[in-house]
Amino acid sequence: MLKIKKVCSFVALIFTAVSVFAQSGTAELTKRYLERANTQYENAQYNDAYKTINAVLKLNESSGIPANAALIATQIYSKVLDGIKSSGDYSKFGDVTANLEKYPVIADSATQQKVKAIYAQQEAELQAKKEAAQKAEREEQFKMYQNQLEEQRKSQSSFMDAMQKSQESVMNSIVELGENMSEASKQSAKSNHMVLIAVLIICVVLILVFIVVVLAIRAAAKASARQSMQFTETLKLVQGMTQQNSQLLLGNVTDLQRLGGPGLRSAGSSRWGVDALPAPEMSEEDKEELKVLAIKCEELGSKIDSVSRRKNNSKNVSELVYKLSIALGLNQNTSMVYFCASMVYDAGFLSVSEEVLSGANLTEEQKDELKTHVSNSAEYFDFVPKKYMQIFEDAARSHHENEDGSGYPNGLKEDEIPQIAKIIHVVESYNSLISRRNYRQIKDKETAIEELLAKTNLYDETVVKALDSIV
Repeated sequence: MLKIKKVCSFVALIFTAVSVFAQSGTAELTKRYLERANTQYENAQYNDAYKTINAVLKLNESSGIPANAALIATQIYSKVLDGIKSSGDYSKFGDVTANLEKYPVIADSATQQKVKAIYAQQEAELQAKKEAAQKAEREEQFKMYQNQLEEQRKSQSSFMDAMQKSQESVMNSIVELGENMSEASKQSAKSNHMVLIAVLIICVVLILVFIVVVLAIRAAAKASARQSMQFTETLKLVQGMTQQNSQLLLGNVTDLQRLGGPGLRSAGSSRWGVDALPAPEMSEEDKEELKVLAIKCEELGSKIDSVSRRKNNSKNVSELVYKLSIALGLNQNTSMVYFCASMVYDAGFLSVSEEVLSGANLTEEQKDELKTHVSNSAEYFDFVPKKYMQIFEDAARSHHENEDGSGYPNGLKEDEIPQIAKIIHVVESYNSLISRRNYRQIKDKETAIEELLAKTNLYDETVVKALDSIV
């Protein structure tokens, strides 16, 4: 028993001696490091001083950081943070903040303020880069639209030149014919009267042709100018909504609620509010995907307009659907997908026979065939991404459904009708009312809106009123 006590006493003595020696060694090493860090600090070698003082902190983290070491560390960390803020090089910032959390004794209020300032600077730089990228994208899109407008102008100019040449050719023919007739009259006085009558008849015919050509030129010029103006207005609206959505994506959701108000309603539910919330910011891949989708929809829309003999119908409907979607409070991402879908909602017409499409008085059997276009569109949507397919199918299949359930093909009513189908139904009917057709009298915008509002059994009243506010 006595031997065990002696052994324990000896071990304790050795442990105490080692501890004292270690503490003495740590203290000496800490002193040397502090002197070096202080020298580096005085010589403005802040990065070297940062490394040295970190060694001191590491060395004393278990036993407690001395007050003089904490003071020097605070000064060095402050200078390092100043350097990060002025240079904009944030490679060391994560290590600095981690050490400040690990050693709170060196994180005084001034140091914490500098950390917050750097966080704010990082966020501001990131936002500036994001805005610059968005601006560059809008400028590129605007340039593309400008090129399209320029092509339209060139096409119009070529058409005008061709018509002018045609007019000159007609006038030359008139002059040449007059000269020939004049020569003939000199040779034969007997037939002079008949020649004169023939000349007058020909002149009258040519003048009538000339008048028709002039009227056609004027109509084409007005139509082209109108389409260019609509296209430009849509572009301005797209740019404006892009800026608005950029603000919303930064967190201003309350502004959307204030602007939209409680009157917004959603087809397929009780309100529009779900889609009024800003969509998550799209990636560059998503943006490029939508751009390619729009180009393909425009190509398919041109084919549909050609077979259905409705010039520019896909463009006119899609532009108005986009504006109306924005007016209803839908976010821009959804509005752009609706824009694409409304260019090809009548793709099923490509499967309908030409006889039915061009017929004036259709039989019941032919009318039934015409109605099948709402069910035959899916085969033309192989280029549509899967995530947008449901919207495209809803647009094609349900745009002839009525609020009271009297439409086709499924007899849907009210909230059963998809949102995109409600909008297209109103826009398509409105365009039909204000466009010249061989079976109805053209109507002005006010009369067309009144007629749509009077048929609440067919059209969503909220959508019609929103349309009234933008046309």
